[in-house]
Amino acid sequence: MAETKNPDFLKVKCVEKLLKSKFKNSNTKISNDAVKLTSEVLKVFITECAARSAIQAKSEASEEIPLPPEVDNQHLEKILPQLLLDF
Repeated sequence: MAETKNPDFLKVKCVEKLLKSKFKNSNTKISNDAVKLTSEVLKVFITECAARSAIQAKSEASEEIPLPPEVDNQHLEKILPQLLLDF
């Protein structure tokens, strides 16, 4: 997989807020390293999801049309069960 060079792929503050929104106790703290690691895992998950969806779209595309296929929700829905099992 090609890595995303964009440093703003997932903002660390956004991931931190998402994690904190699920804490039962508002005084619970999370370390910066844990937030960075969670951001990396999410980045890998999202990248893998996009790649598998593109592969699914390509495999379903008709060979008559020379244009690259468009990835849509149907492709995502087809790859999601296996992707969740892999992670």
